Amino acid sequence: MGATARRGFGLAGVLLTLTLAGRPAEARLPQDPLRAVLPAAGAVPGWAPDGEPQEFVGEDLYAYIDGGAEIYHEYGFRRVVVQDYKNPDGKSVSLEIFEMADPAAAFGIFTFKRSGQGKVVPLGTRAELEDYYLNLWRGRYLATLTGFDASTPTIEGLMAVAGAVDGKLGEGGAAPGLVTALPADGLRPQSVKYLKGLLGLNNVYSFFTARGLGFAEAVKGDYADGSMLIVMDYGTDAARAASWGELQAYLGASDRFLPLPDAVPGVSHFKDAKGRFLACAAAGPRLAVAVGPDPAAVSGLAIRTSR
Repeated sequence: MGATARRGFGLAGVLLTLTLAGRPAEARLPQDPLRAVLPAAGAVPGWAPDGEPQEFVGEDLYAYIDGGAEIYHEYGFRRVVVQDYKNPDGKSVSLEIFEMADPAAAFGIFTFKRSGQGKVVPLGTRAELEDYYLNLWRGRYLATLTGFDASTPTIEGLMAVAGAVDGKLGEGGAAPGLVTALPADGLRPQSVKYLKGLLGLNNVYSFFTARGLGFAEAVKGDYADGSMLIVMDYGTDAARAASWGELQAYLGASDRFLPLPDAVPGVSHFKDAKGRFLACAAAGPRLAVAVGPDPAAVSGLAIRTSR
């Protein structure tokens, strides 16, 4: 995503780069610690930096990623450093290192960017290779490496650059604790997405104009039986109760959702416009929403989560 978008920002991006270069050093975030992570000439055999690195801080991301910056900011974007690499045969790899607000933010954008079909590779805290790009999460950093074809030399170079970066990031970090709210039985691990707001939520399931979705954090996972589970944490029991009241009222009145008889105590049931069943169950500060083709399966999943 990053490499393609970057080559599309054109004159605006060139002007922005010149503007950044002209800023006083004290007006920019400290650059040396993150730029030092970029593999220098000779660090990766057969691959060398191609041009100078670029850095985009805060709101400048909107010029770098046209139309895709909002989701990074929703998670907690700080800055990104970008460097291209090439080998003598003309193969290219682009490296982006995103510095996020904290490890949870970096984990979130890592899960947002993956398709769920990637190959897990032994780098970082977690890393996945898909076709000719790789996402590597470690601490508050996400490294995205993009090749421009799927040839063996490109993939080998991509992995070599990723390995050199991983050795310098030096940060650990565990996934947010909310991830453990997803029942493990039947869960597809690479489907897990950690969410911090409506942009991320709408990417996995749309409640359209519903109120009551102001959660503090959320997590989504897919299951082997075709069900999907979203767990939203509102921080306190009172905040969840107020928000669930608003969301429940919306679902009951919307022409996009059909209320169904509540056959299970404590679980509210609906059917959406695509014929999928919803089962909603609240417990403490959390609301579980299971979605899928089988009403009994989603109801059971919601109950398991709310206990």
